[in-house]
Amino acid sequence: MSATQILGARLMDPRTVEDDASATVKVVQTYLPHFKPNFKLDLEHGWWSFELPCPLTAEYQFSLHGELGGERQMAARRAQGEEELVKANRFWYGAMEMADFRDDSSGLEALFHEQVKSLLQYPTRIVENKGIIFLSYRAEYQSDAGWRRLRGGVSYLGLGFGIPFFGKERVYTSPPIVSWARA
Repeated sequence: MSATQILGARLMDPRTVEDDASATVKVVQTYLPHFKPNFKLDLEHGWWSFELPCPLTAEYQFSLHGELGGERQMAARRAQGEEELVKANRFWYGAMEMADFRDDSSGLEALFHEQVKSLLQYPTRIVENKGIIFLSYRAEYQSDAGWRRLRGGVSYLGLGFGIPFFGKERVYTSPPIVSWARA
């Protein structure tokens, strides 16, 4: 098949998927005017994604994901370099589903864009808690009013096996993407 694939009974054109992402790209370009996303498209399922720039001192990198006309996600993967970090695939993500917004796509997108602005403008941190049963992550950004939680987070059933030093908390950090990109 060409650049257009069949999804159910409708045609999925990559331009349609990129158009769905265009409002998010514009939000990013408001703060990073020279930003050019490197889209990854899943035409079969109608998803787009791209990574945000990663500051040199950041311990993780954010990516943004969207389903055509629906769900939005933010995710963080650990930055390359620290051998211990690269081996572990589990890390933070936050999903915003249409059902949570009573099928109001504009409300979902507005909140998603507010969260994206926070990722760009403020220092962020991801707090990892290792327990006997769960491994959990939460992401926060430091606004003028203090640390605020980003929507989402994830917990994994761990049972403490293969998780050294359970009961410990580790904080991963990143400077603001905007100030780093302009430096």
